[in-house]
Parts: sequence; structure tokens; C-alpha cells
Amino acid sequence: MIPAVRQVLARRGVDVAVISFLVLAALVPFLPVFGTARLVAAVLGGVLLGAAVAVVGAALRWGVLPVLAALAAVLVLFSALGAPTTALGGVVPTPETIGAVGRGVVTSWKDVVTVLPPLGAGGNLLTAPYLLALVATCVSVTVAARTRRPVWALVPPALVLVVAILLGTADVTTSVPLGLVLAAVGLVWASWRTGRMHAGRVPGVAALVAVGAVVGGAAGMLAPPSDRLVLRERIEPPPDLHDYPSPLAGFREYVKNHREEPVLTVDGLPAGAQVRVATLDAYDGTAWAVAEPAQSGSGEYLRIGERIEPELADGLHEVSVTVGEYAGVWVPVLGTPYDVDFTGAGAEDLSRSFFFNRSTGTGLTTAGLAPGDTYEVLAAVPVRPTNTELAGAPLADVPLPEVTVPDVVTTVAAALTADASTSIARIQAVEQGLQAGYFSHGLEGETPSLPGHGAARLDSLLGGEDPMVGDEEQYAAAMGLILRSMSVPARVVMGFEAPAGADGPVELTGDDVTAWVEVPFEGHGWVPFYPTPDEDRIWQEESPLPQNRPQPQVLQPPPPAQEPPDAPPSDRQDVEIEDEEEKEDAALPVALLVAAAAAGVLLIVLAPLLVILAVKLRRRRRRRTLGPPSTRVAGGWAEIVDAATDLGVEVSRTATRSQAAGEMVAALAAPGEATRRQRRTAPVDASAARAADLARRADAGTFGPAEPGEDHVTTYWGEVEATLVRLRTAVGRRRWWRSRVSTRSLRRTRRRDPRTTAGARTTDSAGTAPRRKD
Repeated sequence: MIPAVRQVLARRGVDVAVISFLVLAALVPFLPVFGTARLVAAVLGGVLLGAAVAVVGAALRWGVLPVLAALAAVLVLFSALGAPTTALGGVVPTPETIGAVGRGVVTSWKDVVTVLPPLGAGGNLLTAPYLLALVATCVSVTVAARTRRPVWALVPPALVLVVAILLGTADVTTSVPLGLVLAAVGLVWASWRTGRMHAGRVPGVAALVAVGAVVGGAAGMLAPPSDRLVLRERIEPPPDLHDYPSPLAGFREYVKNHREEPVLTVDGLPAGAQVRVATLDAYDGTAWAVAEPAQSGSGEYLRIGERIEPELADGLHEVSVTVGEYAGVWVPVLGTPYDVDFTGAGAEDLSRSFFFNRSTGTGLTTAGLAPGDTYEVLAAVPVRPTNTELAGAPLADVPLPEVTVPDVVTTVAAALTADASTSIARIQAVEQGLQAGYFSHGLEGETPSLPGHGAARLDSLLGGEDPMVGDEEQYAAAMGLILRSMSVPARVVMGFEAPAGADGPVELTGDDVTAWVEVPFEGHGWVPFYPTPDEDRIWQEESPLPQNRPQPQVLQPPPPAQEPPDAPPSDRQDVEIEDEEEKEDAALPVALLVAAAAAGVLLIVLAPLLVILAVKLRRRRRRRTLGPPSTRVAGGWAEIVDAATDLGVEVSRTATRSQAAGEMVAALAAPGEATRRQRRTAPVDASAARAADLARRADAGTFGPAEPGEDHVTTYWGEVEATLVRLRTAVGRRRWWRSRVSTRSLRRTRRRDPRTTAGARTTDSAGTAPRRKD
């Protein structure tokens, strides 16, 4: 085997090197996506292994099925390249590694477009680039080494570049130069490989490449990133935020049920920092919530890879969080998070179900946080700019969804900002106007204050006859709506505020829950404002003391017991059916993505077979329909010879049609085939007689004194089809279908006797006479 491999490398070593370079260059757009050095090992290993399988297959003259089997074996044996974190030492594959790569062949494509870069090397994410490198290199080297059309070897690297760009980021600075490099190298190699690269053409090719590089490089630098088609920005992955209620709607529950109990324990919290739970920018008249992804970037929650931000900044704070009485899907963080790392017993489930939104700096885990869960946050804590710094800063233009504004909000907005002339003055006027109200959670012993922040509650807060009374929930919701009614971009944030002077691990209780409003300014980002009055501003309603009027005591009979209402069975069944349908509908997009990924991988694997079948079908159609009748008759005989060639029969290049028919029948009825074909004696005899008859009629049609008629051609081709059916029955279904994807006849067609092109009256290797000349 080694001498044969050396012979292939000696003849096609340049092809292997050039194609390997092209595939590696086409995978460069994955570097910013994964952000790990293990990507280099995965793609480099895939390229080397794919080239090795192709070279060995060419040396041993393997067919399509052995090459595919070898690729599958290589994919399993070197599965550590696709899932290094599950392998021993990152090198030796384990059963978990093999299973992860097997699943990754289908699922890793979905993960690449639904996880925020950098993806890292966790799980089976590297399976996608590893598989691309392996398959593309094997196909390209095979085409270059074993076909007469080596230029087609440039197609797989081009497809890999397109896939890498679609699965990459919106940065175009490397995409255009890479495309130019691949085009230039491919052009030079194709010209050399086909023998069209002469010394006189080298300056022209070099000038063409240089001009293309300059023009393409300028286009890449000037093209805006928004013009790029990136699949991760077109796919709306889970979760569906409609499945989770607004966290601000449960604001009063923390104060009522966990006022003195630790909800979160935070270690390393910087002084003055606030813990952010959720950022809300949509209001429908009932509650502040997160907008739809199509309306605002706040609704685009994606899975994160190795960390949230690709590059780490200076001055970051590392904070450890332990969950106490807090429960929910929203993950409390602080500042601008750069990384969130779950620890503890449920870390794997929490990490797998964690989604993050970079525009709002908030995250959620669909598995839900529970008491005892722990995680670490690496974040930057911004410093709030002073009012003087904000005085000259314009408001930032941030797209936000439309909100439902009650009429009372517009009236209050006009009254509070009547004397304000600048943006910051109007915002401060609203903040100070609301701070003039009174504070109350509405608990026992406090001033009555209803929970919630729906339109009716805000109407009673802002438009009632009594003074304003509420807590952070009502005041933050009101300020957000007042600013939005004045076309000021604003959003409401819910979180926790650490007690002043806290040092070391800080226990945040339900009494520390808070809410505030953020407004974006150019150069400063989102700036917080706090419209809630101080907690010591308590309104005492003056009312006369009630007179004591004792009433006579009368013993009342106990009320009759009431049975709890029970829904009819049919109603309960309908509800259960609807719930099941909703779950099925929610799982449908994921199933479609998995099915699409599986179809894509299957198409890549079956593409060579489909190409071979298509080429043969086109050849048969041309033989049957193109040229004069004599040529079409000769084409029918050539179809039979090619079918025998694909079955492994070697037909002499100088044999006549009758001699070729005898050789084919003798080869197909060889002793080695006798045992397997004893049951098919009749089909073999029939095929032999049919082949001899077709050979004689083909000679008569091509060398006869006159052109055969159209009826003769139609009848002849009908008998050719019948002979092929009998031949399939004789050799067996399995061997017949293997011959359909064989390339022997395609290579033999290219090596026919060149004298036939000059119009010689001799027959070619397929027994086909040249077209008669009038």
C-alpha cells in the first residue's frame, strides 16, 4: 500500500497541498466565532485526515462506499477533535466523546447559530468545523486526483467559505480578502493543472489578482456590517419570553413574603453597585415586560459560549452569588457582565439553559434558579455621570417598541415639564415631581397602597384626588411611561440595592428589592434615575376617630358548607389537549432546525453520488436524442458497453461490437460468479443472445448504405432498455446499484481512441462507429 500511496503523492502532491490550504483558508471566518486555539487543532486535523483518506482511496482505487466508510471510521477514531472537553486529556476519546460527536453531526450546526460568540470548545460545538474540514478536503482531493476535471475540486472550498461566512459574525473585514485569496490561488492552480499557465500569461494573471485584491479590499472596508447575511442574526432561537411573567409584576411578593429573609447572598459586591434582575422596555397597559425580538434588541436572548464578551477589559469585578429565597428564570447580575459561570450541583443544567442579552445586560435560565444554586459573575460596574456632564449630552437614538400610554400620563407629563427647556431638565423635572409623592408598600400598619402597575393603578397614582402613594414598582413604571409619552427613550429596571456600608458577603433581603428608570445619553450609555420618594415620606390621612357604638350580640347559625366547583371532564380534557398542542408547537422550530441540519449533512455526504448519477443520466439522454439516427443507434450500444464497464468488465479497446459482446457475456458468466448466479442462468443466456443481436444491428445501423429510420432508432433503444433490465436481474440488485455510482465508464469515455474524432471508419473502445459524413 505504501508504494501506491507514494506514487499518488508524487503525482498529486501539489494538488493535495493547494486544496488543503484552500480549505483551511475557507475556515478562517470561524476564528472569531469560536475564539479558542482548539479550533485550529480541529480544522487542521480534519484537513489532514480528509486528505489522507482521499490519497489512500486513490492509491487503492476505492469506490464511493469504501471512502464513505473510511470517513465514518476516522470521524469516530479522532472524535476528540470535535469534542475535546469530553476526551481524556483532550486527546483520547471516550464513549461520551463518540456520542457527543455523533449528536454533533446533526445538532452542532444549530448550536453554532444560536450561541453568542465566542463559542469556545465546550460540548460538541467543534464538530461542525471538524466535519466541514474532513469532508470538504476528502471530496476535493478525490476529484483532483481521480477525475479528468480537476477544476471541480475548487467547488468544496468555495462552499465551505460560504458556510463559514453565514455561520460567522457580521464583521466583513476578513471575508472579502479571504474570498480574493481563494479565488487567486484557485485561478493559478487551475491554470497550471489544466496546462494553460504559460510564461506569457503570468504577468496578466498577476495583474488581474492585484486589481481584484485592491478593489475587493476597499469594498470590504467600506461595506457596512448590516449588509452581511449572518444566520445567527436571522434565526429567533428559544426561549419564548411570553412563557415567563414580568418580574416587576411580582415586586410586592418579595417585600410581603421575604422582607427579613436573605433572597441573595453576594460576595465581592462593589460599593454602590446594584444587582440587576430584568430590563423592561414594553408596556401593554397591564405590565412592563421585555419587547418582542422584532421590536427591540432587548428580546434577543441567545446562548453564550465560552463567555459573554470576546475580549476582557480592565477593572472587572468578580462576584459570587448564592441563591436564597429567590426563585425564577431571571439571573441577577450587576453592571456590564463579561462572563457568568454557574457552579454547584446543578451547574450543567443551568449552563445549558442559560441565555443572555447583550443590549440589556440581563440573562435568564430556562431551568430556573432555586435555593442553593451558585454562580460567579465577572462584570464592569459603570460610574453614573454627574448632572453637569449630562447637561450637554444629547439623548441617544435607541429603537424601542410602542407603548400604551394612559391619558393621565400625558396630562401629568405636560404639568411636570412646563418650565423645562432641555432634555435633562425635563427628565429631572419628572424625577423630582414623582419624588414629591409618598412611599408605602401597602403592608399591614402602613398607608394603603395597592400593588401592580397597570393602567388603572397608575391612573389612581397620578390622577386621583388623594396624594401619590406607592413604592418603587409604581413610581418607576410611571416615570418610564411619562418619558416615553414625551418621545424620550426610557426603560424600567428591576433589581436589588445593597445596604449602605455593607462589607464582605452581603445578604440581600426582600426589603432590598427596588426598581429604577434608565435613559440613554450619547457618550454615557444608559443612565439611571430614581423617581421613588424616600421611605420616610409617609402620608397620614387625617380622619375623625370612629365613635364606639356597641351592637347587641346575636348568635348566628354557621353558614352551610359549600362544595368546591369542579370543571366538567370535557373542559379539563380540552385544556390538557390545548397545553399539549402548545408544547408541540413550541418544540416545532427546534425540530425543524435539527431536520434541516440533518438534511444538510446528508446532502453533503450524498452529493458525489448524486453528481455521478446526474452525469450518467445526461449522457444517456444526449446519446438517445442528439445527432443523426446512425449516431443514436451507436449511442445505444455504447450505453450497454458503459453499463458492463461499470460492472467491472474490461472491454478491449480494439474489439468490434460482436467481439465486445462476447467479452462482456464471458466476463459476466465467469466461474467466480457461477455459484452466486446459478439461480439466474436464464437471464444470463437471454442477455448474451440479446447483446449479440444488438451488436449486429448497431453495425448495420452505422455501416449500412442508408441512414436508419426513426422507428428503427426508437425500437433499438427500447431493446437496449430491456437488455439493461435483464442485466440488472442477472448481476443482482446490490451489484447493479454499486455500478450506477461507479466512475469507470466516465473515465473510459475520456480515454477513447483519438482517431474517432478525425472521422476514421474504425470503432472506438465502446464499439461506437464515428458519425457518417454526407
